[in-house]
Parts: sequence; structure tokens; C-alpha cells
Amino acid sequence: MSLTLRRITFFVEDLPAATSYYSDVLGIKGSDIRSGWSAYKISGKFEIAFHRGKGRKPRLEFVTKQDLVLLREKMNKEGARLGPIKEVSQNVFKCVGKDPEKNRVEIFSVP
Repeated sequence: MSLTLRRITFFVEDLPAATSYYSDVLGIKGSDIRSGWSAYKISGKFEIAFHRGKGRKPRLEFVTKQDLVLLREKMNKEGARLGPIKEVSQNVFKCVGKDPEKNRVEIFSVP
């Protein structure tokens, strides 16, 4: 199985405070700051992001070049609960669900 972790999104109650902490205190430059969302490139193509929200577990976002149908099938067989595969843009597909520990997971297939 070949997955690359692209982003971890944390849901926070006070988005301006989280944005200020990472930008001002830690000195990490924001790569995508907008209403309800802030993202920070950490290494290569990996980023952490903050989204306005309360009481939600973090979301892990992966990308793969593998066959998403087979990957989804294998993960579900091993305890994940990934839903149907949907096209999100031309030649990019994703499935969403939870890993065996009920953490939110999104997997994107890319050409």
C-alpha cells in the first residue's frame, strides 16, 4: 500500500488564536489563510491546517497513485470504514471515512 500523508486538519474553537499562535509565536508562515481556515506548509508538500469547529477529531488526508478501488477494499477489510469513491475533479477521486480508531480519513487518488 502506498499512501502519502498530505495534510492533518485540526478543528479548533478559536481559529484566530490558533492562527496567531502558529504564525506569530512559532513563526511558521501560513500557506493558505482565509475565512474559517488556515494552513501551514511544514515539509515538502505536507501541511497542517486548522478549521473552525468544535469537538471533532483531526482529519488525516492522504494521496495515492494506486488503484483507489483496491486500496479502499484492503483498508475496509482491515477495519477501516471508507465510503464510496467520488470524483472531485477531472481524474481526481476520493473516498472518505474512518480508520479502525474512528479517526476521520480522506484518501485522494491522483494521476
